[in-house]
Amino acid sequence: MLQIKKSLLAVVAFAATLSAPNAFALPGFSLGVMGGASMSAPKVSDPTQWAGSTISGGTGLSAGASLGLGRLEVSALYSQMKTKYASGGGPSSLTENYLEIPVLLRMGVGPIGLGLGGFYSMFLSSIGGDINDSGSPNYGATASVRLTIPVIDIFVDGRYNLGLKEDGGVKISTLGAYVGFNFL
Repeated sequence: MLQIKKSLLAVVAFAATLSAPNAFALPGFSLGVMGGASMSAPKVSDPTQWAGSTISGGTGLSAGASLGLGRLEVSALYSQMKTKYASGGGPSSLTENYLEIPVLLRMGVGPIGLGLGGFYSMFLSSIGGDINDSGSPNYGATASVRLTIPVIDIFVDGRYNLGLKEDGGVKISTLGAYVGFNFL
């Protein structure tokens, strides 16, 4: 009987730990962390610049924090964009690191939410072969579908960033999947 009471006490303590931050949360305010991966999808807008070459995307990591104020959500994410090139000189790859700032208007019913907005990515650094890259920022439109487990505020978020900035005859968009936790 004592073992059952200890087990029940442990379950209640665990549930209280998960729900305690929500007891102090302000209505319409959320603060959370998220991490995941994104796949870059370069689109050649000027084929004459890339004649005889191929360009493809790769998978990079992303992590950061988000702040929700009512229906508005602003995030700061460290994001990697990987791109692979092949030409007569052989294959090359490039990994660019960005600070991505998406701003979304969130709408939804129950645990499913949609987000629409825009993003701005500031170039931080690059690692890679012999590709001449200007390190310019990227910007564009973003859309999100999020599934939240309400009691513990864990969420899974799928995002698509449509890159509108053209750099060297290429526009880069990304498709990402994130897992996160709102602690306020």
